[in-house]
Amino acid sequence: MRSGLISSIERHSAPKVLRGEPRIAIDGRPALWPRTGIGTIACNILERIQRADRASLYFAYFDDGAPGALEKRFQIACRLGGSRQKLVWANTWLPRQLQRDNVDVFVTFLDKELPLLPTRARIVSMVHDLIPLRFPDVVFRNAAHELYYKILIRASVRRSDLILTNSEFSKQEIVRELGVDENKICKITLGVNLQAPRDEARDVDMLHRYGLKRPYVMALGSTEPRKNNGRVIEAMRLLQQEHPDLRLAIAGNNWRGLGFKSDLIGDRVRQLGHVADEDLPALMQSAEMLVFPSLHEGFGFPVIEAMALGVPVVTSSVTALPEVAANAALFADPNDVTSIAERMKQILDNPSLANELRVRGRARAGQFRWDTTCAELAALCSSLVDRHEWGSDAVTQ
Repeated sequence: MRSGLISSIERHSAPKVLRGEPRIAIDGRPALWPRTGIGTIACNILERIQRADRASLYFAYFDDGAPGALEKRFQIACRLGGSRQKLVWANTWLPRQLQRDNVDVFVTFLDKELPLLPTRARIVSMVHDLIPLRFPDVVFRNAAHELYYKILIRASVRRSDLILTNSEFSKQEIVRELGVDENKICKITLGVNLQAPRDEARDVDMLHRYGLKRPYVMALGSTEPRKNNGRVIEAMRLLQQEHPDLRLAIAGNNWRGLGFKSDLIGDRVRQLGHVADEDLPALMQSAEMLVFPSLHEGFGFPVIEAMALGVPVVTSSVTALPEVAANAALFADPNDVTSIAERMKQILDNPSLANELRVRGRARAGQFRWDTTCAELAALCSSLVDRHEWGSDAVTQ
C-alpha cells in the first residue's frame, strides 16, 4: 500500500495476475478552462502527476477543440479527439480511446461527464459540492434543466467506482443528499501555488490600472448571489464613520448580467470586472484583507490563496470554510451584516491581530500542496488497478 490515505482494501483470495505498469487516463479538458476551481485542480495535477508517480503510465484526454503542443506543456502523453459537446464526448470517443490505450483507471474532475456504459477501466470522478441542490433558483435555467442535473448526477455517482471530494463537509453532504456509501468517497488534499515575492513598483502600477487606492478590502465573485457580496457592501457602510477612507474592491464580471442594487453602490465601492489571473495576487496582497462570506462552499480556494499571499481573511462560519481555514481566519455569520462588519473591524483596528492572521494563514496554506494531491490520487488509482481478481472493493478513508 503506497499511502495511509487508504485505510482498507478488501480483496478476494484469487491468484495474482501479472501485468505491466498501471495505465491511467485523466480528463484534461478542464485544465484549458479559465482558471476556475476545477480548472486549477486539473491543470496542477496534469503538470505534476507523471513525475509524482513514475510507476504508472498517464494519459491526458482532450476533445478536438484543444490546441496543439499540449504534451510539451504538461509533460504527459496527450490524446485529442471527439465532440466538443461534453456528454457526447464522454460516451462516444472516450470509451473507444480508453480501450485503444488499454486504460486501467479513468479520472475526471467533473461530476457528470463520464462514460455511463460499462468499460474495462475503473472510473474515478470528483464531486466538489452540491451547490445546484442548495441554490436551484440561481443555478438552473428552468425545471427541465434542474431535472436533467438531478438525473445525471445520481447516475454518475452510481457509475463511478470511486468518488473524490475536497472536504469532509462535502463528503458528508454527498452521503446524505445522494445516498452514496461513505466507503465509496475519498477526500483528497488540494494544493495552492507558491507566490512570487512582492514587487512594490508592480503593485503601484497594478493599483493605477484598476483605479484603486489604499486602504481597501478585497471581495471576489461579483454579483453571484451565493458569494454574498451585497452584504459586504452593507458591512462597509457600518464601518464608514470610523474608517471613512476605506474602499471595497470587488473582482469578477457581473453574474448573468445581474447588478447590485443601485442604492448599494457608491464611490467607496470599486467593481473591477474581470481580473486577469496574473493580476489577482498583486491586487490581493495590497488589500487590508479578503472578505469572503460565501453562503456555500465545498472548499473555498480564495481563502487558501489569500492566506498563501499573507492576507488576513474574514470568511463564513458555515459549510466547508471553517474546516479549510481552521484557526487562520476570522469567521462571521454570512447572513448577518453586523457580524461581517465586526470581524472586518477587528482586523482594521488591531494590527497585531492582522499580523497574527498573516502568520497563521501562511502556515495553514503550507499544508495544501499539489505534490500531496498527486501522491494521494496515485495511491487511490493504484488501489483500483485490477492486479487481482476482486469481487467488491471497499476503499475507505
